[in-house]
Amino acid sequence: MTKYLTIIGLQIFLLGCFITSKAQKKDSTYVGAIEGLVKDSVHNYVLRSATLSVYKAGDDKLISYQLSNNFGKFQFKELPVGVKLNILMSYVGYQVYKKEFVIPADSRVLDLKMLIAERAENNLEEVKIVAQKAPVEMKGDTLVFNADAFKLDTNATVEDLLRKLTGVTVWSDGLITVNGKKISNLYVEGKPFFGGDPKIAIQNLPKNVVEKIQVYENKESLDKVNPDVNMNIVLKKDKKSGLFGKIGGGYGTDKRYAIDGMLNGYTPKTQTGIISTHNNVNKTANSVQSLMANSSYKGEGTNYEYQSDFSQRGLNIFTSAGFTLAHEFGKPDRLNASYFFSNSDNDLKEQVHTVESLNDGNQLIRDNVGTSKNVNRSHNFNSSYNHSSDERDIVAGYNMRNSINNSINTQTAIGLNKATGESSQNAARQENTGDQRTIDANLKLSNKNSYLNSSNKQAKFDAQYAYSNTSGSNNSKRITNFSASDPSQNENFNRQYNTDFNNSVHTINLTVPNVGPLSLSYLGVTMEFKNALKVNDNKEAVVVGDLDNNVGYVENSYLSNKSNYSTLSEKPAIGFSKSFRKYLDNRYYKTVSVNLFTEGEVLYQKNASEKVFQRFSEFNFRFLPSGSVSYAHNKTSTFNRTYSLNYTTSANYPNVYQLTPLTDSSNVYFLHYGNANLKSDYKQRLEFSFEHNGTRVGSTGRLNLRFWMSKIGNYIGDSSRYDVLGRRIHYNVNLNGYHDVGYYANWQKAFKMKENLLEVMFTSELNYANTPAYINGDEVLQKNLTTYNWLRLSYNLNSLITVSGSQSISTGTTRQEGNVNYSYKNFGTYGGMSVVWPKSLYWNTNINFNRSTSNYSKPIDFTIWNASIAYRFLKGENAEIKVSALDLLGQNKSIINYGYNNMISTGSVNVLQQYFMLTMAYYPRFFGSTEKKKP
Repeated sequence: MTKYLTIIGLQIFLLGCFITSKAQKKDSTYVGAIEGLVKDSVHNYVLRSATLSVYKAGDDKLISYQLSNNFGKFQFKELPVGVKLNILMSYVGYQVYKKEFVIPADSRVLDLKMLIAERAENNLEEVKIVAQKAPVEMKGDTLVFNADAFKLDTNATVEDLLRKLTGVTVWSDGLITVNGKKISNLYVEGKPFFGGDPKIAIQNLPKNVVEKIQVYENKESLDKVNPDVNMNIVLKKDKKSGLFGKIGGGYGTDKRYAIDGMLNGYTPKTQTGIISTHNNVNKTANSVQSLMANSSYKGEGTNYEYQSDFSQRGLNIFTSAGFTLAHEFGKPDRLNASYFFSNSDNDLKEQVHTVESLNDGNQLIRDNVGTSKNVNRSHNFNSSYNHSSDERDIVAGYNMRNSINNSINTQTAIGLNKATGESSQNAARQENTGDQRTIDANLKLSNKNSYLNSSNKQAKFDAQYAYSNTSGSNNSKRITNFSASDPSQNENFNRQYNTDFNNSVHTINLTVPNVGPLSLSYLGVTMEFKNALKVNDNKEAVVVGDLDNNVGYVENSYLSNKSNYSTLSEKPAIGFSKSFRKYLDNRYYKTVSVNLFTEGEVLYQKNASEKVFQRFSEFNFRFLPSGSVSYAHNKTSTFNRTYSLNYTTSANYPNVYQLTPLTDSSNVYFLHYGNANLKSDYKQRLEFSFEHNGTRVGSTGRLNLRFWMSKIGNYIGDSSRYDVLGRRIHYNVNLNGYHDVGYYANWQKAFKMKENLLEVMFTSELNYANTPAYINGDEVLQKNLTTYNWLRLSYNLNSLITVSGSQSISTGTTRQEGNVNYSYKNFGTYGGMSVVWPKSLYWNTNINFNRSTSNYSKPIDFTIWNASIAYRFLKGENAEIKVSALDLLGQNKSIINYGYNNMISTGSVNVLQQYFMLTMAYYPRFFGSTEKKKP
């Protein structure tokens, strides 16, 4: 196998070198540079954010563009030497300036000195009309890219256009940044486009329907220092309506198949779409939007990342269908609705080896072999109505979900006590049939510009009411046959359960900023009031019967029960904040913010039950203070940095399951009992975070760091007693000594070189926790350390070739005082390449090397190699034929390898394996009005 992988890797390397060298040869003359200054002709002051564009003389081909900086300066690099070029300068209220120049081949640098901008208002008749359109402009606070200034292939999409724009980066994970700032929302004509997923808009809309792309800060953003940045795609006047979709299907070896269908249409006021899929190759989705994203014009055929999920457990048959609708009743009012149906049929087989460590050095060994067949059918309907004006925003939402589940699960477990040699075996079968209905309704009102009698008091507030109701029934049957080396311990159960439940939740949240006495306002202190009220009511009726061979099922009076558990939580809070600012216009902005919150929580719990010992009611009160200090430093056109230190507190209250449960004896290996004396815990957490966003044009970077430590007083922990057969009796107890520390780091760097993009991504996580527990009556301290590290490199060369590779390592170690240590490691190595060569032919391949190790099992290695070739044809590349080879080496496995506290588990689960498939697809695409223009 090593020989084959070496050959594959060598071929990929040589192909990459060939294409790279070809591109380098093409750009070998682009070594020149120019610089200069833009000034006003009358007042002699510099013009910042003036648009400068460099074209080749003769063919007017755009080479590069930029905006002048805050000092009116500009500098272009990587321009051709010894070639006639034109530079164009444009600015609102000024004549377009044009100058021809040649960069000397010997010096390779040319100083254009000053470009003098002439005002346009007094001599409009002398303004020359220049054919070239400015690629980028600053219009007030909005950065505008003019689409027609960029010449692309006739079948290019908005995504292809964005990759050409200076300062704009389309990351491989779908994120879009402009000069280092993340795009929070992407709109089309000022509205979300089919749910708001940017991928649906940029991978389906053609570049030639776009008039301009606007980038602007959201003035209503809560963070005034680093406000949200939005992007809006403005369509051409005759292209504001369109239709796009996909119709495709494929069939392969081992009776594998996949069928897809999507059709979306939009007008200036309405967006509507329908979509469906049916397959048995582990392609799943949980919403209409995710299906649309995977069926886009630049989706499956040209993207090697959308393929069968070979890590999904079991063998799956997935069917889904849905529609989406959005309609605008005028600018303030918008209706959104969607429906999604899914049916999942899953067959699963697993083998698990578990080692449990006891405090006396003894070990319990358990081997489980299980099968399950699950059929889950669900219907989801979501809707919302938005009204937005200068005075207030109103959002009303209604969501409804209905699911039906049928499952059959079997499991055979063999247990061994290594110290005593005692063994046991448990064979269990469980059948379940259930249905569940959930209704969610919410209403949110944001008052923005309404004033009270005094002009110094602004009645700005946010109020939200939410209602949720979940009801349904579950019917199941459990058959258990437990046998042991000691026959007197044998047990047999044949038990059925009929459960009806109804749970409702009411929530009211209110936030009022800028309250308090005027004296606080004069001191620069902002006072804020918050209140959260939550009422929960959970009703359950359970009828349990045990089989009597003579008379059938007889009611189990202990497990049969009717109960009503209700809670009321009231959390008022008052916050104080003050900011200190220092800034120099268009240079830097620095601010320090201090926030303090005093919050109290009152919780009332009551449980009514047919069982006397389950009845209780009590009040709990907690004081939950929090506070933060943050420092933000923004340096214009260089970076945005934020440092934050946060302190938070929270409480966790025991529920009925922990306090007074009904113990089901048919779950032989795990018997859970209650502890009526259990009290709430109290958690304190301290976190430091740092965020850096580089905003230099051509080199965009982002760094996020978080370090935290926390401790929990009165921690609700576990107490377990094991008998010689490995049967566990469990209940919760309050313990002291819990604390954890950890960090999270994410670094992303993008280097944009003309039309090429190099990305580096790194993620690292660590969490260490001391968890106290009782095992067989002795208190032990369990120390858990988990880590995860992931590094990814990706290089996109002129949209012709994409090469990427990644390495991941996850580890876990558990140490228990006075006992053995458990540890595991999982390694993943990935490499992939996507090539477009020749035109309309798409080559994709990717390889995953996987390795899992633990100190209680032998290393497990397997490799997944996938490859495909797709050809797009017809005038608009609307049709596609594709051949795919998945899991070429036939090695795919799903590995179970994890540990926590006193347990480590290893094993495997059946998964999708090797198949070959031929697919065909057609992408209908019609944009713009079909009406003939009147003469």
